[in-house]
This record gives sequence, C-alpha cells and structure tokens, in this order.
Amino acid sequence: MNHHDFTLVLNRIPSEDEYDLLFESGCDDASPETRNGTALVHFDRDAPSLTHALVTAIRDVERAGFRVQAVETDDLVSLRTIADRLGRSYEGMRLIATGQRGPGAFPVPLSGDGWSLYSWSQVVDWSTRHLDAREAVSTFEVEIAAANHIVRARNMLHEDTERAELARLLSA
Repeated sequence: MNHHDFTLVLNRIPSEDEYDLLFESGCDDASPETRNGTALVHFDRDAPSLTHALVTAIRDVERAGFRVQAVETDDLVSLRTIADRLGRSYEGMRLIATGQRGPGAFPVPLSGDGWSLYSWSQVVDWSTRHLDAREAVSTFEVEIAAANHIVRARNMLHEDTERAELARLLSA
C-alpha cells in the first residue's frame, strides 16, 4: 500500500451534520476545509495506486451527497510563470509559444480570450524534448492534472450517454 496526498474540491460547503456523513461514507482519512468560500477535502489515503486513491475518494465523497468539482492542482500556468520556471524571459517564451521562434509545436493553451493558461505538465514534456530544459514533472503531478481534467469534463456532461461516450474515448 502506498500513501497518497491530494485535495478534492466540492460543489458546496458541508453543514455541521454533513461532516459526519463524509466521515461515515469512508472519508475518515480526510480533512475538510473552507478556503475563500470553496469547500475542499484533503485526503491522506493509503491505496495501491494514486488512481485507485482518487477514484475511491471521489466515490466516498459523492456517496455522502456531494459532487466533486475538481482535483486541486497547480498545473495551469501562465506564460510568465513558464518563463520564470524555465529561467527564460517572458518575451522569449511568448515568441516560442506563438511559433515565431524555436522548434514549433508548443503546447496549445487550455484557455484563451486574451489570458492563456497552459498545462505545466505538457510544457515540461515539450521543453525537455525541444529546449533541453532540466525541469521535471513527477508522475504524481501528471496524474493529478489528468484526474482534474477528467473530473471537470465529467461535470460538463449531463447525460449518462455522454459520459459513456467519454469513457470509451478515454479507454481508446
């Protein structure tokens, strides 16, 4: 058994009675917190894998009557943060990201409309192959970021048929 630390973001703040429901549903290895009006549950879960720990924690939280909205991660970063982490200038990174400099194929932003955010995991993978960067992203960080994207995508889908289609896509 391995020990896994992670945080889930809930759809609402629990009432006093619902804290007991979380505990009774299997979240006895978790600590709830409210930060800036957002309900978080920090887990210290023993499980064979991080994936197993995440899936069982989400199941346990949802059995208590909550919906998991996200898995907390630091994966979304701006070009300024990327430049700082890679020891490059902002302008240099902007030129690389727009394809005006460098080898091209820079990861696409996960957001747009004037303020682009990128996946740090994807940027590190790209930069180690193309810029000889020595940054590294752990398997944990990649799995947490992927879990967050999956949970958020699941929450966007409203019908079971859409969820089934997404599951088939993910297993391909």
